[in-house]
Amino acid sequence: MVLSFVYRFRNMLFPACVVILSSLTVRAQEADPNHLVDHKPLMNAVWETFDELMYKVTHKDGQTIYTPHFPESLKRLDGKTVTLKGYMVPIEPRRRHNVFLLSVLPVYQCMFCGQNGIPPMAEITMADNTKLTFGEEPITIKGTVFLNGKDENRAEIQLHGAIKLQETNDN
Repeated sequence: MVLSFVYRFRNMLFPACVVILSSLTVRAQEADPNHLVDHKPLMNAVWETFDELMYKVTHKDGQTIYTPHFPESLKRLDGKTVTLKGYMVPIEPRRRHNVFLLSVLPVYQCMFCGQNGIPPMAEITMADNTKLTFGEEPITIKGTVFLNGKDENRAEIQLHGAIKLQETNDN
């Protein structure tokens, strides 16, 4: 979904993944080595719509250029407030973040850090510069959708003015 964004930021994502994975190593060593946790993507209707993002692929001067194409279903979400449950994927290698990616799968299943390809993701910008501490558990975020078709240094799908909602036990 955020293919070109991830390609552009892989040099920043990889070090962030290394830092995060190294912090998880101690817990992984304490767990049963024969047990592999298989996370199911936290998909909902909004994530499904985000996953419809496509790219027009062109080539110029020996470079591959990915231009986002937003189908009508995705365009209808632009400017709307949505709620997403997902896992934080840091863009920068630090512990607290006010801008990060939110993914349907945990960071250690990222294609640069683990396996399973690129899951649907959205770039989150927290309201009032609020910083969240990276963790392994999913979080629920509410924010306004912004579709970015121009700034290639940012993700194509973003949530602005985001707030973290309190988790409930009624899964």
